[in-house]
Amino acid sequence: MVIRPEAEGDRAAINRLTRDAFGGDVEARLVDLLRETGAVIASLVAVDEAGEIIGHILFSPATIVSGSHEMQIASLAPMAVAPTRQRRGIGSMLVQRGLHECKLAGYRAAIVVGHPTYYPRFGFSADLVATLENPFAKSDAFMGIELARGSLSDLGEGRIIYPDVFNRL
Repeated sequence: MVIRPEAEGDRAAINRLTRDAFGGDVEARLVDLLRETGAVIASLVAVDEAGEIIGHILFSPATIVSGSHEMQIASLAPMAVAPTRQRRGIGSMLVQRGLHECKLAGYRAAIVVGHPTYYPRFGFSADLVATLENPFAKSDAFMGIELARGSLSDLGEGRIIYPDVFNRL
C-alpha cells in the first residue's frame, strides 16, 4: 500500500469511497466543497497493490479566535477507509502522514471531531481544547493535538471558526 497526495483523476474514486464509508452524501459533498473553494491543506489517498483507492483523508484550515489573537490550525475532516479494509491500519497511516504534512506546511495544531476512543492514539486530546467552543461538537468527540509545543495548551478561552463550506451542509 502507498500513501500519496490526491491526484486530479482520483476524485470519482474518493467520492465513491467516502459515500461507502459514511453511508451517505454529506462527507463526500464536504470534500467536493473544500476542494472547490481551495480550502485544503492536505488531501491524501491510500492505494493498494492493484491501484485501487482504499482510503482518503483531508485536512482543511480552521481558525482559533482567543481574545484578540487568531491562530490558523488544521482540521481533520473527513477520513474514510473502504468498509472491507477497515481495522488494518490504513486509517492510522493516513492520520500520521496527514499530521506530518500539516506540520511541514507550518500548522502548529490540528483538531478533529471524531471517535473519542480512536484519535487519542495519535495524541489528540479533548483536554487540550476544553476551553474552546466548537460549533459542531460539545463533547469529548472534539479533540486537538499540538504540532508545536504550547500551541493549544497555552491558549485561554476561544472558539473555532471553520471554512464557510461547513455551514452549507
